[in-house]
Amino acid sequence: MSESTTPETDPAKDPSSTDPESVRNGSAAARWILLAVVVVVAIAVTVATGVRSGSSNNAPGGTVAATPGQAGIQGQVTTAGRFEVTAKLMELPGAFLPNDGLYNYAFVLKYEVLEVHRGGDDVGKIIHVAHYNPRKTRSEVGDEFYPDLGGTVDRFRAGDVHRLAMEEPWDEHYIGPLVDRYHETTGKRLYWGIWSNAVGEER
Repeated sequence: MSESTTPETDPAKDPSSTDPESVRNGSAAARWILLAVVVVVAIAVTVATGVRSGSSNNAPGGTVAATPGQAGIQGQVTTAGRFEVTAKLMELPGAFLPNDGLYNYAFVLKYEVLEVHRGGDDVGKIIHVAHYNPRKTRSEVGDEFYPDLGGTVDRFRAGDVHRLAMEEPWDEHYIGPLVDRYHETTGKRLYWGIWSNAVGEER
Protein backbone atom coordinates (compact mmCIF):
# COMPACT_ATOMS: atom_id res chain seq x y z
CA MET A 1 0.00 0.00 0.00
CA SER A 2 1.48 3.25 -1.15
CA GLU A 3 1.02 6.61 0.47
CA SER A 4 1.51 10.04 -1.14
CA THR A 5 3.66 12.27 0.90
CA THR A 6 4.26 15.98 0.64
CA PRO A 7 7.93 16.85 0.42
CA GLU A 8 9.19 19.00 3.21
CA THR A 9 9.93 22.55 2.19
CA ASP A 10 13.36 23.97 2.83
CA PRO A 11 12.87 27.41 4.42
CA ALA A 12 16.09 28.60 2.78
CA LYS A 13 14.64 27.92 -0.70
CA ASP A 14 11.05 28.91 -0.06
CA PRO A 15 10.25 31.91 -2.33
CA SER A 16 7.45 32.95 -0.01
CA SER A 17 9.77 33.41 2.90
CA THR A 18 10.76 36.99 3.75
CA ASP A 19 14.15 38.01 2.34
CA PRO A 20 15.48 41.33 3.69
CA GLU A 21 17.41 41.99 0.44
CA SER A 22 14.27 41.46 -1.65
CA VAL A 23 12.35 43.82 0.59
CA ARG A 24 14.97 46.52 0.12
CA ASN A 25 14.99 46.06 -3.67
CA GLY A 26 11.21 46.18 -3.78
CA SER A 27 11.10 49.37 -1.76
CA ALA A 28 13.64 51.05 -4.03
CA ALA A 29 11.66 50.07 -7.12
CA ALA A 30 8.48 51.43 -5.58
CA ARG A 31 10.18 54.73 -4.84
CA TRP A 32 11.38 55.03 -8.45
CA ILE A 33 7.90 54.27 -9.76
CA LEU A 34 6.40 56.89 -7.43
CA LEU A 35 8.97 59.45 -8.55
CA ALA A 36 8.19 58.75 -12.21
CA VAL A 37 4.48 59.20 -11.58
CA VAL A 38 5.12 62.55 -9.84
CA VAL A 39 7.23 63.77 -12.78
CA VAL A 40 4.58 62.75 -15.33
CA VAL A 41 1.85 64.52 -13.33
CA ALA A 42 3.97 67.68 -13.07
CA ILE A 43 4.55 67.71 -16.83
CA ALA A 44 0.84 67.21 -17.48
CA VAL A 45 -0.06 70.13 -15.21
CA THR A 46 2.48 72.38 -16.94
CA VAL A 47 1.14 71.52 -20.40
CA ALA A 48 -2.46 72.08 -19.30
CA THR A 49 -1.56 75.48 -17.85
CA GLY A 50 0.08 76.49 -21.11
CA VAL A 51 -2.96 75.46 -23.11
CA ARG A 52 -5.25 77.49 -20.83
CA SER A 53 -2.96 80.51 -21.16
CA GLY A 54 -3.04 80.23 -24.92
CA SER A 55 -6.79 79.85 -24.89
CA SER A 56 -7.16 83.08 -22.91
CA ASN A 57 -5.92 84.95 -26.00
CA ASN A 58 -8.70 83.48 -28.12
CA ALA A 59 -11.65 85.56 -29.16
CA PRO A 60 -15.21 84.19 -29.05
CA GLY A 61 -15.73 81.54 -31.68
CA GLY A 62 -12.22 80.13 -31.32
CA THR A 63 -10.40 82.70 -33.42
CA VAL A 64 -7.13 84.06 -32.12
CA ALA A 65 -7.49 87.61 -30.86
CA ALA A 66 -5.23 90.07 -32.63
CA THR A 67 -2.62 92.03 -30.79
CA PRO A 68 -2.89 95.83 -31.02
CA GLY A 69 -0.43 95.96 -33.93
CA GLN A 70 -2.38 93.29 -35.81
CA ALA A 71 -5.91 94.55 -35.31
CA GLY A 72 -7.88 95.32 -38.45
CA ILE A 73 -5.47 93.69 -40.92
CA GLN A 74 -8.14 92.10 -43.11
CA GLY A 75 -8.05 92.56 -46.84
CA GLN A 76 -5.58 94.88 -48.56
CA VAL A 77 -5.03 97.37 -45.74
CA THR A 78 -1.41 96.28 -45.28
CA THR A 79 -0.54 96.54 -48.98
CA ALA A 80 -2.72 99.22 -50.59
CA GLY A 81 -1.23 102.69 -50.93
CA ARG A 82 1.98 104.00 -49.40
CA PHE A 83 0.54 105.03 -46.01
CA GLU A 84 -1.10 102.92 -43.34
CA VAL A 85 -2.25 104.06 -39.91
CA THR A 86 -4.53 103.17 -37.04
CA ALA A 87 -6.47 106.32 -36.21
CA LYS A 88 -9.50 107.58 -34.29
CA LEU A 89 -12.24 109.39 -36.19
CA MET A 90 -12.43 112.63 -34.26
CA GLU A 91 -15.81 113.95 -35.45
CA LEU A 92 -18.38 114.03 -38.20
CA PRO A 93 -18.43 117.57 -39.63
CA GLY A 94 -22.08 117.48 -40.63
CA ALA A 95 -24.28 114.99 -42.45
CA PHE A 96 -23.16 113.09 -45.52
CA LEU A 97 -24.78 113.90 -48.81
CA PRO A 98 -27.20 111.31 -50.18
CA ASN A 99 -26.01 108.58 -52.53
CA ASP A 100 -28.77 108.10 -55.09
CA GLY A 101 -26.75 106.14 -57.60
CA LEU A 102 -26.27 109.18 -59.79
CA TYR A 103 -24.06 111.38 -57.65
CA ASN A 104 -20.70 110.13 -56.41
CA TYR A 105 -18.47 112.23 -54.19
CA ALA A 106 -15.66 112.06 -51.63
CA PHE A 107 -16.08 113.40 -48.09
CA VAL A 108 -13.21 114.63 -45.92
CA LEU A 109 -12.96 113.29 -42.35
CA LYS A 110 -10.47 114.22 -39.61
CA TYR A 111 -8.54 111.59 -37.67
CA GLU A 112 -6.16 111.47 -34.73
CA VAL A 113 -3.35 109.06 -35.57
CA LEU A 114 -2.75 106.44 -32.88
CA GLU A 115 -0.16 104.32 -34.66
CA VAL A 116 1.72 104.56 -37.96
CA HIS A 117 2.27 101.23 -39.72
CA ARG A 118 3.63 102.52 -43.04
CA GLY A 119 4.76 105.96 -44.09
CA GLY A 120 6.90 106.82 -41.10
CA ASP A 121 7.52 110.46 -40.23
CA ASP A 122 5.56 111.63 -43.28
CA VAL A 123 2.30 111.06 -41.37
CA GLY A 124 1.31 113.73 -38.86
CA LYS A 125 -0.61 113.39 -35.62
CA ILE A 126 -3.79 114.84 -37.18
CA ILE A 127 -4.71 113.78 -40.70
CA HIS A 128 -7.57 114.39 -43.10
CA VAL A 129 -8.82 111.56 -45.28
CA ALA A 130 -11.15 111.76 -48.28
CA HIS A 131 -13.54 108.78 -48.26
CA TYR A 132 -15.45 107.89 -51.41
CA ASN A 133 -19.26 107.69 -51.04
CA PRO A 134 -19.18 107.54 -47.20
CA ARG A 135 -22.80 106.43 -46.86
CA LYS A 136 -21.89 103.08 -48.38
CA THR A 137 -20.25 100.27 -46.43
CA ARG A 138 -16.59 99.94 -47.33
CA SER A 139 -17.19 96.38 -48.53
CA GLU A 140 -19.60 97.76 -51.17
CA VAL A 141 -17.97 101.09 -52.00
CA GLY A 142 -15.78 99.87 -54.85
CA ASP A 143 -17.25 100.49 -58.30
CA GLU A 144 -16.20 100.59 -61.95
CA PHE A 145 -14.40 103.89 -61.36
CA TYR A 146 -12.56 102.94 -58.13
CA PRO A 147 -12.55 99.13 -57.88
CA ASP A 148 -9.58 99.03 -55.48
CA LEU A 149 -11.53 100.52 -52.55
CA GLY A 150 -12.76 98.35 -49.69
CA GLY A 151 -12.68 97.50 -46.01
CA THR A 152 -14.78 96.32 -43.09
CA VAL A 153 -16.15 99.68 -41.88
CA ASP A 154 -19.95 99.59 -42.05
CA ARG A 155 -20.52 103.21 -41.08
CA PHE A 156 -18.48 106.21 -39.99
CA ARG A 157 -19.04 107.22 -36.35
CA ALA A 158 -17.13 109.75 -34.28
CA GLY A 159 -14.83 108.01 -31.79
CA ASP A 160 -14.45 104.78 -33.75
CA VAL A 161 -10.96 103.51 -34.52
CA HIS A 162 -10.06 102.56 -38.08
CA ARG A 163 -7.06 101.02 -39.74
CA LEU A 164 -6.56 102.96 -42.96
CA ALA A 165 -4.54 102.41 -46.12
CA MET A 166 -4.09 105.74 -47.92
CA GLU A 167 -2.40 107.58 -50.75
CA GLU A 168 -1.47 111.17 -51.49
CA PRO A 169 -1.81 113.55 -53.12
CA TRP A 170 -5.47 112.74 -53.18
CA ASP A 171 -6.18 114.50 -56.46
CA GLU A 172 -3.83 112.17 -58.34
CA HIS A 173 -6.01 109.23 -57.32
CA TYR A 174 -9.49 110.73 -57.40
CA ILE A 175 -11.30 112.89 -59.93
CA GLY A 176 -14.73 114.08 -58.86
CA PRO A 177 -16.64 116.19 -56.37
CA LEU A 178 -15.00 116.67 -52.98
CA VAL A 179 -16.91 117.75 -49.86
CA ASP A 180 -14.30 119.36 -47.60
CA ARG A 181 -15.73 121.11 -44.56
CA TYR A 182 -12.18 121.70 -43.35
CA HIS A 183 -11.31 123.79 -46.38
CA GLU A 184 -10.35 126.71 -44.14
CA THR A 185 -7.74 124.59 -42.34
CA THR A 186 -4.42 125.71 -43.78
CA GLY A 187 -1.46 123.43 -44.22
CA LYS A 188 -3.38 120.19 -43.80
CA ARG A 189 -2.37 117.08 -45.70
CA LEU A 190 -5.27 115.38 -47.39
CA TYR A 191 -5.06 111.65 -48.07
CA TRP A 192 -7.16 109.49 -50.35
CA GLY A 193 -8.72 106.64 -48.37
CA ILE A 194 -8.29 103.30 -50.13
CA TRP A 195 -8.96 100.65 -47.51
CA SER A 196 -10.77 101.22 -44.20
CA ASN A 197 -11.05 98.49 -41.58
CA ALA A 198 -12.87 98.72 -38.27
CA VAL A 199 -10.60 98.19 -35.26
CA GLY A 200 -12.94 99.11 -32.42
CA GLU A 201 -14.43 101.92 -30.43
CA GLU A 202 -12.49 104.79 -28.92
CA ARG A 203 -9.43 103.75 -26.94
